[in-house]
Amino acid sequence: MGDAKHWRKCLEVATKIHNERAVGNDERVTLPDVPADQSGWWVKKKNSVAKAGEIWSEYCSQRPWLAPTPGGEVSLFMIRNREMIVDAAVAAASLGDCFDNENTADEALREVIQVLLEWDVYFDQSSEEETAQPLSESGLRMALFAAEEMIQVPRDLGMIPVGVLWEVIRSCE
Repeated sequence: MGDAKHWRKCLEVATKIHNERAVGNDERVTLPDVPADQSGWWVKKKNSVAKAGEIWSEYCSQRPWLAPTPGGEVSLFMIRNREMIVDAAVAAASLGDCFDNENTADEALREVIQVLLEWDVYFDQSSEEETAQPLSESGLRMALFAAEEMIQVPRDLGMIPVGVLWEVIRSCE
């Protein structure tokens, strides 16, 4: 399993390797210009975050090495890979991102982790109250950077935990 965006990346790498080995132009292949869908099957099926929590609870009940919530699982990945994510975010600053040093990137990453650990508070559908935007501008940039550049489904994380990260991002729009 996996999402279309990350399988597209795999296909792009395979196409590049194939084209480098191609003898002539008639052996080269091109990919259609189709944008990767970030929402994946979970959103298309209109499943709720509460349902994701139920499925995750059942899934991790026999897997004690997993976090008890999908947001917790993404948080664990980010904590385990903190240095790599922070360094990559600072390196991407030359491309126009807002992380000019490790401290600002680390602070934004910690903010994302905090929100992910409390994901059920922000997305409790039984509550009728509006919740505050869970991320600052730099936190949102870090969440987007992590989701788009640092996390691969299914290599790094499953679709339900990454779906929670995308829910956090969508809640800020």
